[in-house]
Amino acid sequence: MKLTSTLKTIGLAGAAAGLLMASTATAQVKLTMTYPFPDFLIYTKLCKQLAGKINEQAKDKLAINQLPFNSIGMFQQPPALRAGRIDMMCIPAAFYARALPENEAISTSNSTPEKVRANGGIKMIDDLHQKHFNAKYLGWTTAGNQFRIYMKEPPKFNAQGLPDFKGVKLRDNPIYGAFFKALGASTHPLPATAAYAALEKGVIDAAAWATTGLIGLKWNKFLKHALVPEFYHTDIGWVMNLKKWNSLDPASQKLIQDAVIKAETEHRAVLEDLAAKEKAALVKDGMTFHTVPNAKGYSKLAVDSAYARMADRLKKTDRGANAAKLRSLFIVE
Repeated sequence: MKLTSTLKTIGLAGAAAGLLMASTATAQVKLTMTYPFPDFLIYTKLCKQLAGKINEQAKDKLAINQLPFNSIGMFQQPPALRAGRIDMMCIPAAFYARALPENEAISTSNSTPEKVRANGGIKMIDDLHQKHFNAKYLGWTTAGNQFRIYMKEPPKFNAQGLPDFKGVKLRDNPIYGAFFKALGASTHPLPATAAYAALEKGVIDAAAWATTGLIGLKWNKFLKHALVPEFYHTDIGWVMNLKKWNSLDPASQKLIQDAVIKAETEHRAVLEDLAAKEKAALVKDGMTFHTVPNAKGYSKLAVDSAYARMADRLKKTDRGANAAKLRSLFIVE
């Protein structure tokens, strides 16, 4: 009788342990994700859309929890990810290029994610993230847009055929700050969310933005002139805390990585189409596009200034040779 009771106890304990192990094995992994721009912008919509697709494919295996806009400031998101306070971010590389100077290669690229992935550029960036930023760089989505400078007044050009920004108050941003300084512009660093009020009050009278999204921001109420050619390409990097990435099982890692790679192509097609439609809408609304007389010099200065900034920041490291290598991978000369 005693033996029977003991066996029952052992059996119940074993069953309970089995249930616990099964529960643990199938527990859903929760991932927190941040993004830097308001929800109405296409870049945020595409980030959230991709997170939703990953959640659908993962089903009960993992879930990406998208934190509300501005729950963490845009420039505080990279250090939060590095420290493990958040798991993922969907953010431009320039927003943490001070911490990882090689990120300039992504922000200033005139190539495509597909080409840079094929030639080893993305792998090089990923290796640098893992070694120096405690992060996994999954990929570069939202290519397909470029940047242009928009102005309240018609632009003036100097003897070199480049824009003359004397007296112009130009909104700055980490992506193109070095370029604007090289052009001799007087810049005012402002987040995108503060620019409308700054334009309204005359704090700034020019700003750069991507080839999609100006109308959504309503900046075209004030900005009626645009400079071409455009420069750089938009980038939104999908980045994960390295410890969190390494904690995922191989199947979950593959699911996320494959989804990001697929989005690199899909998002670029979406943004190229939207850019063409937005330009037509801006022209119809009365915007004038001005071609820079020295277009080749303008484009070259955009790239040269960014790589000069990268090289200067890398002087403090033993990675100085990375600038030339990345330029060969990310820039089509």
